[in-house]
Amino acid sequence: MIKNLRLKTWTKNSKLIHLACFLMYSLCIEVAAKDFQPIGTVNPSKYFPAQQQISESKKGMVTTQHFIATRVGEKILSKGGNAFDAAIAVGFTLAVVLPRAGNIGGGGFMVMHHSLTNQSYSIDYREMAPAKSFTNMYLKEDGSFNDDKLSTFGYLASGVPGTVAGFWEIHQKFGSLDWELLLEDAIYYAENGFEITPYMNDVLVRYNQKLSFYAETKEIFQKDYPDFANKKLIQKDLAKTLEIIAQNGRDGFYKGEIAKKISSAMEKNGGLISINDLKNYEPVWRKPLVSNYKGNEIITMGPPSSGGVHIIQMLKILENYDLNSLGHNSGPYMNLLAEVMKYAYADRSKYLGDPDFYEVPIKKLTSKMYTKDISKNIKIG
Repeated sequence: MIKNLRLKTWTKNSKLIHLACFLMYSLCIEVAAKDFQPIGTVNPSKYFPAQQQISESKKGMVTTQHFIATRVGEKILSKGGNAFDAAIAVGFTLAVVLPRAGNIGGGGFMVMHHSLTNQSYSIDYREMAPAKSFTNMYLKEDGSFNDDKLSTFGYLASGVPGTVAGFWEIHQKFGSLDWELLLEDAIYYAENGFEITPYMNDVLVRYNQKLSFYAETKEIFQKDYPDFANKKLIQKDLAKTLEIIAQNGRDGFYKGEIAKKISSAMEKNGGLISINDLKNYEPVWRKPLVSNYKGNEIITMGPPSSGGVHIIQMLKILENYDLNSLGHNSGPYMNLLAEVMKYAYADRSKYLGDPDFYEVPIKKLTSKMYTKDISKNIKIG
């Protein structure tokens, strides 16, 4: 059984493990033994915690940004699945019930610690640029940036998706339950729908213009605009796609019917992703970054993720201060954190990139000498 998969920061046995995963959401999964009711129609009020409520568990915990996804994770663990099974099931479910937090058309990272072997791993399944991409594709003829949102909206902005391949790779290496079972609930909620929460109501209203740009997204996400209260979101096309992935694994997405439809739509609408881009996509297992902070070991994601490098960098800067003496959330305390983050984000813009194409100066950015020099420039009084 695999334990200790955490996508937050936590301490245990003097180990501080930061796990940044799935790109758009935080997920915390360990191992649970309790039986749970089958997933189906879920009453959200039953599962919404009180404000600032603290939950504790000795056997395991699942937390996501949507109560349905959390219940799915619990269900998988109750069926004997391990943390990786639950994480994958949660990821697919979030792609249905909270699309901005989960996806099958994007990508992500995962950092994991296997407690039985005491080994840490990280995998990069971020999107990749299509083979037809070129350096100046988002620039005007005079070399200035094209501000028509070509890089952020529409077919030309899309990279080759990595999520399905990443989940499949993780399942092949660490999964214990059948792949089909991990997509069962995601398919159910896509096919039968689920009640739109107040939060999703606000998001759908706020993004009405973008979601109405294409007829397909307007029909699915905006048919009840502007009042989504007590309405269900049904995504039958997504259900069919997930069924194919459930039956055929990664090949169901990167080859065959789905791949043909993606490449065809790209060709018709000015996108660049081809059949070969999809067929050739492979996630990359990368060595995690390991550091320490005041006696705690940090295991985190390396480039092309920038988060891990700068978490280490920021903690190294903060080692030069007595945070307790400043008082939690005091003016000087908040000013210090803001200044530390400011320097980290400046370095992020300058130095962070894809290690397959650019040598990121990790040792420099996280060295005691460099971070101490930064601390000398910060005024907190």
